[in-house]
Amino acid sequence: MKQILKNKFAAWLIALLVLANIATLVFYWVGHLKTQKENSPKEFLAEKLNLSERQKRLYFDLAKEHNENANKIRQEIKINKEQFFELLKSNNILDSIRDNAALKVSLAIQSLDILTFEHFKKVRALCSAEQKPKFDELIQKMVNAVNRPQQGPPPSMK
Repeated sequence: MKQILKNKFAAWLIALLVLANIATLVFYWVGHLKTQKENSPKEFLAEKLNLSERQKRLYFDLAKEHNENANKIRQEIKINKEQFFELLKSNNILDSIRDNAALKVSLAIQSLDILTFEHFKKVRALCSAEQKPKFDELIQKMVNAVNRPQQGPPPSMK
């Protein structure tokens, strides 16, 4: 019975960590575009959807609110990951402590994913019936772009 419970926990933990990796890649991609002002995601989306001035104003307000909340969660993720990897300094790490630390990271990433999902749900609600198919297409392209496997080590490690 204990083995079955451990396997279920491990499966859930792995699933959460996979989601965490996907979320990390999504936010890396979005953050990279944001650093280039003329290519910021919100400007890109507003342009591609041909948003009206009223829609842009509402969308930019939503984006600002989302970024503020997301940054708080990203800071929490950073702290949780630092605490998780601090465990490597210990020679005898209990599996339960390691698993709890990993779960803490995963739950913070999950909350960021949910926040982002709800943000895009609100953005989609701003769109007209004609804009919604284009919005859906753009979001799908973003998700697909983030899920492409990387080749080789990061540039800074070559």
